[in-house]
Amino acid sequence: KGLNKLLYGIRDAELITVTAGSGLGKSQFLREILYGLLKTTDWKIGAMFLEESVRKTARSIMSVHANKMLHLPDTPVTGEELKDAFDATLGTGRVFLFDHFGSLEIENVLNRIRYMAKALDCKVVFLDHISIVVSGQDLGDERKAIDNLMTKLRTLVQELEITLIAVSHLKRPNGNQGHEDGEAVSLSQLRGSGAIAQLSDAVITLTRNSMSEDPTIRHKTKVAIAKNRYSGDTGPACDLVYDVETGRMNEMEQEHL
Repeated sequence: KGLNKLLYGIRDAELITVTAGSGLGKSQFLREILYGLLKTTDWKIGAMFLEESVRKTARSIMSVHANKMLHLPDTPVTGEELKDAFDATLGTGRVFLFDHFGSLEIENVLNRIRYMAKALDCKVVFLDHISIVVSGQDLGDERKAIDNLMTKLRTLVQELEITLIAVSHLKRPNGNQGHEDGEAVSLSQLRGSGAIAQLSDAVITLTRNSMSEDPTIRHKTKVAIAKNRYSGDTGPACDLVYDVETGRMNEMEQEHL
């Protein structure tokens, strides 16, 4: 609700970037949005989670429906629960996963996005994440590689009239210090020379103090809008509370909204 209030929902031909520090829940955030779209629309959805296998992606998406972490070996689950989770997600025939087989060439990734849109009629494609695509290229200059990829993604989104929700990692602030202490994220901390911020229609930031001794603080993610081309409205959107039992991120609306 907090995101919808500021962004006015999802539109065709838009590139949305989600960013946060390492290990702060970006992939789970995307899965929550993916599941939400499955339940509230009849759209077909493409999912490219490049840091994990298709099996892990499939189980993780099913886990959102089951409210259980099905990808973990010690999670008790019945065959009936597995079937129900599959039927409600992957079994709908509306979710298409990209098996990259270790091949992350930029043109290959772009062609798969085009295939998902043109041949499979996907309205939304999730790309997690930009940094891993450019890291596999032998281009020598990461900034130029990111700028090149973002330009191609922006062009592709306009051509296909899809929504692309992509994850980007951040530069490390102040030398070796990370973003794990809950510090706010700025557009200047996005990787590259500025193309991610410039070419994105919206930039969503996630911050969380993952090192806090207080479990309430440690499991609360603050969601904010750093860029909003559609309405110009930016700032805090909502808080998400991570449930360690279910693996879900549940929205807790901020008091001042």
